[in-house]
Amino acid sequence: MSDKDKDHIDRLVRRWKQEKPEYNLAPVEIIGRAARIMEHVDRALESKFEEWDISRASFDVLATLRRAGPPYRLLQRELMRQLMRTSGSISLRIDALERDGLVERELNEEDRRTTEVVLTAAGHKLLEKVIPEHLANESALVAGLTVRERSELVALLRKWLLSLEAEVSHADQVQLGLVLLSPRASLMKRRAAGLPDAAGLLIHSVEKDSRSAAAGLRRGDLITQVEDVEITTLSAMRKALNRLQPRWKRFLLLRGAEKVTLKVDCRD
Repeated sequence: MSDKDKDHIDRLVRRWKQEKPEYNLAPVEIIGRAARIMEHVDRALESKFEEWDISRASFDVLATLRRAGPPYRLLQRELMRQLMRTSGSISLRIDALERDGLVERELNEEDRRTTEVVLTAAGHKLLEKVIPEHLANESALVAGLTVRERSELVALLRKWLLSLEAEVSHADQVQLGLVLLSPRASLMKRRAAGLPDAAGLLIHSVEKDSRSAAAGLRRGDLITQVEDVEITTLSAMRKALNRLQPRWKRFLLLRGAEKVTLKVDCRD
């Protein structure tokens, strides 16, 4: 391969091989290039969205609502799930879009404790202008590949993504800025740490500045009960959190082998 055909990652790998020949750099050939490509893609996408005075993050929210079909509304927590974002970051995006008149918040008619996000006429009109240009922009970004190469790349990326999604399928995100492991994964994690078996859901992560973090919940805590509901499944956890009263709910935890009780603000 001539020097003109070598990219930044080729040069990076060559230097590492000179310094540390024992390193396995095969993953760098893929991950490094994917990261560099996404830097170029992100820059190009953001530049196009700036022409319409919106961010890529805002576009993602608007496009998700539009893609949902009539009446172009979703529960806020469903937006959070589809976009794989925390409750705090989604709320900030919706706040900005609401100020611009592109979305509105409304109480769900069937459950007044939950909030829906609705695409407004102005938001719909903006998307009708933005989406064609956005798709043209993306087409330009993959213009260096033939139709056959694009098809082959799609198949490989799909396979890679499915393998990564399978690895995290044991985790689920719920309200309050928590990501919880499934009951089985929770049990396996405790056993691996040498802790006694106990039913419950293990906290995989806690969103910074969330109500859970403010209450003192930590990664590694096992939630065993919320008020009078024993937490043995993710559906039980959601059921407990969706109860209107009390607003401040009592969480029973195992922190290692120690029993801990905390009060968490569970307002919707």
